[in-house]
Amino acid sequence: MTIESRLSNKICPEHMTIEEWQVALRQEHARDANFSVEHLDNNRIWGDYLVSSSTGRYRIAFRGVRSDRNFCSCLDFRTNGLGTCKHLEAVSLYLQTHVPGYPWAGMTYNPPYSSIYVSYKGGRSVRMRVGEQHVEQYLQLRRQYFDEQGVLPEHNYIHLSEICRRASAISSDFRCYEDVQGYVSERVAVLRCRHELETTHPERSIPWNRISPNPSLESIERLLYNLSYRGYGLIVGRRHPVFIHLIARLIEETYLGEEEISPGYVIVETDVEVHQWQSIFAGYEELQQLPISVLSAEHFVQISSSDHPTCSFIYVDNADPLKEWKNPVSLAVKRIAIRHLYMRIETMRKLTPVQLSSILQHINPFVIGPFYKFIHTYRPLFPLYDDGSNIPEELQRFTFLCITLHRDIDLSALSLSETLPTQQSGSLSAGQEKIDQLLRLLVEVLTDEAATEALRQRLAHL
Repeated sequence: MTIESRLSNKICPEHMTIEEWQVALRQEHARDANFSVEHLDNNRIWGDYLVSSSTGRYRIAFRGVRSDRNFCSCLDFRTNGLGTCKHLEAVSLYLQTHVPGYPWAGMTYNPPYSSIYVSYKGGRSVRMRVGEQHVEQYLQLRRQYFDEQGVLPEHNYIHLSEICRRASAISSDFRCYEDVQGYVSERVAVLRCRHELETTHPERSIPWNRISPNPSLESIERLLYNLSYRGYGLIVGRRHPVFIHLIARLIEETYLGEEEISPGYVIVETDVEVHQWQSIFAGYEELQQLPISVLSAEHFVQISSSDHPTCSFIYVDNADPLKEWKNPVSLAVKRIAIRHLYMRIETMRKLTPVQLSSILQHINPFVIGPFYKFIHTYRPLFPLYDDGSNIPEELQRFTFLCITLHRDIDLSALSLSETLPTQQSGSLSAGQEKIDQLLRLLVEVLTDEAATEALRQRLAHL
């Protein structure tokens, strides 16, 4: 293929749909790449394959050209919504050279066993395929739980174990693939938490004091509910102590809904900010019992390089650097399995579609749909306005515009201690007491917007 004939990976050709363009790009990549394809079974065409290159090995289930039952273990296949990837296209190219008759019309792969699988074509859905054995029994089971298209509705996800038990009782050859269990478990946990919130707080507001609503705190109490309900989110608003209080309560509410308690991290930029956050967190008694650490970005990167845990909660107080895909904090966050990720940026106006997509995909790669489609569709809307007037619908579910929150909420109305953890004066040396006093004064400055700005100006002239 000549350089002139190669497709642009940024601009969709006028004669193609977005999906056709993206499939063609992956076909092009498969032709150019030096992939090794190994057939793992005795089927002539359809079956399991291993595609290898210098950068990795990927397992392929090839069930047909553009079949929604195809599968590849790579991330691109699971997130692009196309039902294909460069590895599947490599298998197709391999077969075209070994088996005449592409695309093998009339040849179908319908194994005797029945199965439940995740279809990634056009977005994730759980489906049931009925094989050639025990047809009527499996059709009856499918009609009971699945819709007319063979898709399992979300409200029936809680019945997956029962469905699999009954299906296995019909035949021991029945299969439910591993990614089904993972996806359904993830969604069931989300739906359970949301149901509990709706039941506990039908007014869609979480009382700040956990007892009764406070009219003067209505905006932040509703925000706390919405953040908790979504389970992740991008907060847009300037740095202010009100967000420290908000995140403190959000952490408490998040851990209330966790069945399995894992560590959590709040990531700030400097050691001074670490101290500010810790001092305000000290006023939240329930928070003190939770495995939450406030770390500078540098410290977080260091610990994540040696340990890749599963985290219940992570909050990144300045997510703007995450627009750079190889930023150290970005790489560290991507190494961790995070159940609840929240981030804050000061404004959306300065971000390009690619930069915003890069930030949001830290939440999960499905959150805005296919990366390429979001960029192509919404590029004309940018820059996005912080008042929400032109924010795409896909973003509205989890983008929380808090531009005026620092003006709407009086910190004193939160009625929580902002003092540092105290030590007995008798245990402090004279030097330690002076340091303690200095830190207390510093916290007072940092929690006062005017004083913080004055401090910045003074420091700039040093």
